[in-house]
Amino acid sequence: GSSVLTEDGLAETLEEYIALNPQRFANDLYPFQSVRNSYQYWILRGLLKAWDDKREFDWAKLLDFIHQLVSSERFWAEHHKTRYGGHSEWIFTVAKLIESGTRDDTHAFDSQLLPLAEKILLVLVERVELDPSTIQDLPTAMVNSDRGRVFLAIVNYALRFARVNEMEQENRWPQVIREDFTKRLDRNFEPSFEFSFALGACLPNLLYFDKEWVTTNINRIFPQQDEYHWHVTFSGYLLYSGQLHESVYSILKKHGHYQKAITSDFCSQQIDARVLPQTPVVYLDSQQIDVTVERVVRKKLVSDIYLGWVEGFETLADETSLIYQLVNSENPSLLSTLIHSFWNKRDDLPEEMRVRVIPTWRALYESLSQKDDIGKYEEVLSKLSGWVALVDEIDAEVLKWLKMSTQYIRGLTDSAFFVEELLPHARKTPREVGEIYLGMLMHNIYPYHDQEHIQEIVRVLYSTGYKEVADRICNLYGEAGFDFLRSLYNENQN
Repeated sequence: GSSVLTEDGLAETLEEYIALNPQRFANDLYPFQSVRNSYQYWILRGLLKAWDDKREFDWAKLLDFIHQLVSSERFWAEHHKTRYGGHSEWIFTVAKLIESGTRDDTHAFDSQLLPLAEKILLVLVERVELDPSTIQDLPTAMVNSDRGRVFLAIVNYALRFARVNEMEQENRWPQVIREDFTKRLDRNFEPSFEFSFALGACLPNLLYFDKEWVTTNINRIFPQQDEYHWHVTFSGYLLYSGQLHESVYSILKKHGHYQKAITSDFCSQQIDARVLPQTPVVYLDSQQIDVTVERVVRKKLVSDIYLGWVEGFETLADETSLIYQLVNSENPSLLSTLIHSFWNKRDDLPEEMRVRVIPTWRALYESLSQKDDIGKYEEVLSKLSGWVALVDEIDAEVLKWLKMSTQYIRGLTDSAFFVEELLPHARKTPREVGEIYLGMLMHNIYPYHDQEHIQEIVRVLYSTGYKEVADRICNLYGEAGFDFLRSLYNENQN
């Protein structure tokens, strides 16, 4: 058969060739001004690949070429419908090129070209179309949408601008970008989710650019009366803002944004099917981790509030504090996340967590024991039983807490872990452990998965003189149809 070069095949070959010989193309881009959009697109992609592979070329000529194209009405009028969506992919690639050329100071285009890059970005942000297509999930949609890429490129450009100009003053960002962003804070003017997401994701950068702008506009950046945009912006903030910045934290706290996230069941709210699906993929460190955005957002929310507590911005005694509101939350998944974050570190509990176990447990107990709809919190209580691994000994108070939560132990994993972590306590406080164990059986919860540890607990009870309790445990298991304690029972009847 004859090998026919398809147009796509040709285009990809062109991209590869340019990526290897960028300078030859960049030096003379003029002839490409009148070729079809799709070819310009492959040329730009080739140059982007070359730059990412650390091959140099003349950016002045490239940016000039792009600027001439975007400045011509004819270019925008000729909307070549190709499989690559005409302008759309073209805009995406230009935005990525500028982002790539400004992100890293050791591999960036000449700073004298920044004004030209700014001009191009300002045209793109006006021209890029709103994409009405359904959004799979926020983080992916953000980096894969044309509009999202343009906003990321603008922030990268502004950061480079601020570094190059070594600006000491309060207002470090380019004036026109500041004006453009201010205008877009009106969501009637800028209804896209991408702008809101970018504002949240880049909040620490915006604060670095201009603290006064952020402080003045905080309730326009996070518009509480507009559920959709507030939700998108706060999700962007939690997903991408990195470690906790005290100044960001205190501004958001002062204006009630963390409080809203705790009380509005923000993480699991399906505010709009377009935004938060059930199981998207989050890209973190370019590894694909299959977790719901909702879970990542919830973990970050809990971790921010916990860190605020450790840093001393919050105290449990203060009913207006975020940590108090979190511990007393009526949102079971937030409570489970908090409980799990402690339990997860049980093998190597940092000191600042260790000293907080008892106060947190006490506050959780006080709150949970007063709930009327306790059924809603069964999973929370089940997970809380696991905290037996976090205390050195079971005193009267811990005994009371454990007797409450072990009534709700669910599932094989929770019960297997619980039995294993209860065992070390059997040697220290056999009476309390016997009482907890019987209480669990009386509520018809029979761990059986982890027979060795169960036998060991019963053996300790016999050897420390708690024969009556040990006998009861063996008999109850027997009546429930479990056989694995019989020989131990028989050994101890004489």
